[in-house]
Amino acid sequence: MVTLTQVYVAAEDCGFHCHVGADRLVFPCRDYVLIAYLEEGGPEALVFDSDLRIDVGMEQMHRLATVLNQWNLERIGPVLSLRVGDNGEVSLHTRMSILTGVGLTPGQLTEFVRTSVEATRMAVDYLATEFPDLAPEDSEDTQSHRRKQDTEALSDPLPRDRHVVINELDDDIGSLREISRGTFGKEHSAIMSTDQQAAEDWEGSQDPTPVTAQRINRVLSELGIKKTQGDDDLITAWINDVLFCFFLDNGPSYLIKGHWDSELAPGADFLRMFLLCNDWNQSSLSTKAFCHEDEDGLQIRAEFIASIGEGLNDAQLEHNTAVAINQVLHAIDSISTEATGESTVDWP
Repeated sequence: MVTLTQVYVAAEDCGFHCHVGADRLVFPCRDYVLIAYLEEGGPEALVFDSDLRIDVGMEQMHRLATVLNQWNLERIGPVLSLRVGDNGEVSLHTRMSILTGVGLTPGQLTEFVRTSVEATRMAVDYLATEFPDLAPEDSEDTQSHRRKQDTEALSDPLPRDRHVVINELDDDIGSLREISRGTFGKEHSAIMSTDQQAAEDWEGSQDPTPVTAQRINRVLSELGIKKTQGDDDLITAWINDVLFCFFLDNGPSYLIKGHWDSELAPGADFLRMFLLCNDWNQSSLSTKAFCHEDEDGLQIRAEFIASIGEGLNDAQLEHNTAVAINQVLHAIDSISTEATGESTVDWP
């Protein structure tokens, strides 16, 4: 079990100073407030969530959509999202998370803490380059405003209050596993063993080792996904009529991506589809969704990313893969239903 004290120690070891709250760590940064907390609902996770200190006007919405979508499409992390306030102001956010339900080694925890703090800084610098008003010059007023925001961040509601979807999905996991074992008549099936007990029952090694395509294929087979294609670079499989890709990136990261080829109009439908993806990104802890344009039109991708610089043991690899499949399916289900009135996911 990962504790907030362990996260604090890892941050201090990396040279990152933070304020300690009852249920969070607050990292005071120049242009944003970064909060680390433990999500104890469904799937357990350590989350680094930031709010930029300055809002953007609604008149910038279309450009914001383009800039945020491009980042989410091209970058491993963090996930960028926006939220429109009651008065039309647009606030910007970043989010990174790592699953903790089957534990983390000290090395894995330190790697994630370092990556989260540094990647968040890169993302905010990127946004400030695109929107210079997000990084105002220092003055007594701006410094006083920062101190006030940092103090409020220690007691304000945690960002988990807007992460509602993942908690609701937790109730689906048991029934989805049960149904998928015996009723799939198609060529692809999935056993969603995303709970901690299933991971604890794993009989493999508990020492983290490098993640390879061979290990991924073995986990997929254990999950009931036996008809896969690919090689050492990319594994594909159809799950619930959604095309999945499983591959390793030079982060190093383990990526699980689901495809919905909506073939909508890139110009006319982009902003609407971006906002649907953004709604998912605001509410999910572990996945992101974004628009992708190709010769056939505007397509939607949903993606889960696990950092593997310190390797994963068998239980962690199984847990991350199962949670990823479940959450990616729900992302595509939610977005396709909102966009067209029916789900592209073929649920059992």
